[in-house]
Amino acid sequence: MDEGDLPRTVPVPPVGGLGMIWAQDVTGVLGAHGGMLWRVPADFQHFKAMTMGCGLVMGRVTWDSLGGALRGRRNVVLTRDRQWRAPGALSASRLNEGLSLAARGLSAEFGEDSRTDEAAGLPRLWVIGGGSVYGQALAEGLPDVLVVSVLDLDATERARERGLPASALVRAPGISTQEWAIDPALSDPEGQWRPVSGDARWRVETWRHL
Repeated sequence: MDEGDLPRTVPVPPVGGLGMIWAQDVTGVLGAHGGMLWRVPADFQHFKAMTMGCGLVMGRVTWDSLGGALRGRRNVVLTRDRQWRAPGALSASRLNEGLSLAARGLSAEFGEDSRTDEAAGLPRLWVIGGGSVYGQALAEGLPDVLVVSVLDLDATERARERGLPASALVRAPGISTQEWAIDPALSDPEGQWRPVSGDARWRVETWRHL
């Protein structure tokens, strides 16, 4: 199954909370055709710190872009193809099913949550892409926390340089300030950037549901 038009069931908020995490450019672009348009190693390390020892749920396009399972984490892939198999991954046909599968028995498999610093106390269950999966989870009111890395670059121009049409771009879901608020303790101050890493300087915004 592509990441769009996922089967829907009555939403059930995950026990222990659910986070969603993504990186975007300054205009809200996530990537193109399931791939990234940048390389920011420090953000990759941040993603790893946030999600190590956690359950991850993603669509097929996101899985294909990874090139393999993310080690030290449970990888659950949403797909309609019941015959689909991949090393290091579990599959589910519905979002709620995938979340349940990703959350079940994490302490038994990975031990108690040992994340520290920015990741301490955050959910142990994450949606990591793509755009339509984020959109469905938000529409069903499932996530409690959004962790967004904002990269100081214009991905649209990069896509154009690679000959990709605007229709290939995937955008992050909108975040309503009527429903979400920045957690200042876990966010970089507005206008403040972390040092350049690879292609760009970057900053983190952590949003909590009101």
